[in-house]
Amino acid sequence: MARYTFMMRLRGEEVIPEYERKHAEIGEDILDAHRRAGIRNYSIHRRGLDLFGYFEADDPHKSLELLLAEPAMEPWFAWAEPLMEYGPDGKPKFMELTEVFYME
Repeated sequence: MARYTFMMRLRGEEVIPEYERKHAEIGEDILDAHRRAGIRNYSIHRRGLDLFGYFEADDPHKSLELLLAEPAMEPWFAWAEPLMEYGPDGKPKFMELTEVFYME
């Protein structure tokens, strides 16, 4: 099991309520897509416009690849695109963070 931490960014303060509302109402189809991709213990934290995500997976990079290919995620990414900074690939811009300390 590996830990994966990343950062994303919202486009502006006006999108914060919609971003948080959508995550409070997240559907089982989206959760199942994450589970099928091998993602566990996933959380997102926000400070201003910065989003910090954390999840665990056997192979985090493979899990992200599988998640991005999940059909259930297509409408989710289409919904999120106006709210978040996206990369040239049309997906949310994930900026991987390096772990410098861990205590179990």
